[in-house]
Amino acid sequence: MRILAVDDKAVPRRALVRVIQAAVPDAQITACASASEVIALPDIETYDVAFVDIDMPGKSGIQLARELKSVHPSLNIIFATGYGEYMADAFELHSSGYLMKPILAEDIVEELENLRYPLANELPDRVIMRCFGNFEVFLDGRPIVFERAKTKELLAYLIDRRGSVVSLREIEAVLWREQSEERPSRSYLRTLVADLRHTFDACGHGDVIRKYYGEIGIDAKRVFCDYYDFIEGDPRAIASWNGEYMSQYAWAEPTKAYLTKLLLQPGL
Repeated sequence: MRILAVDDKAVPRRALVRVIQAAVPDAQITACASASEVIALPDIETYDVAFVDIDMPGKSGIQLARELKSVHPSLNIIFATGYGEYMADAFELHSSGYLMKPILAEDIVEELENLRYPLANELPDRVIMRCFGNFEVFLDGRPIVFERAKTKELLAYLIDRRGSVVSLREIEAVLWREQSEERPSRSYLRTLVADLRHTFDACGHGDVIRKYYGEIGIDAKRVFCDYYDFIEGDPRAIASWNGEYMSQYAWAEPTKAYLTKLLLQPGL
């Protein structure tokens, strides 16, 4: 588990690191004294949890949390503060927890046992798809890099279809619907499909992609996805809903509307 400990004051920061170490001795902990130190980290997407002080000079912990959520939507942010008046802001940000100082090791343990987002090492056999916010794909806690942006968008559409097999003609109509540029050739679409299959073969998960003659789909049972869990009524997925769904793709708006409507139904 990779954990951030953020506090501008040296003594509370060292105390926070000590209680985290006592609670999870095998954790990899990075201590930072300011929001700018955190944002400068080159591998922020690989962290699982961030314990963040709120009352910091310059950029507050609330402001930092907003920035972190924009680049790493599935980061579990736990506020560590001596003030109770920021709870509403923390709730609005869909934080994972809110601890009042002084913090004890048992407080850390309890929070880590009830994280909003599952840890990558808890999901050893499946790729993780994050649809709430921007669409992102992770394996072992690290983002999967695609050679082409359209390859990633193709995967996003297949995830949106929840395992249904779709034709290349349908993919062309959807992925280029909002664009004025010339429609791609069929050979380019086949290149995207080949790129997608190669990407998953290279990371040892080639069985996620289901390819047929002129059609393609995904095996929904072989991925972890917040969108799928939400539809199944999983409490953690419902709690993680932030009102955004695959924000970078205009064609995803109907699904966003469906999820918003679903949330209003009794019993969800």
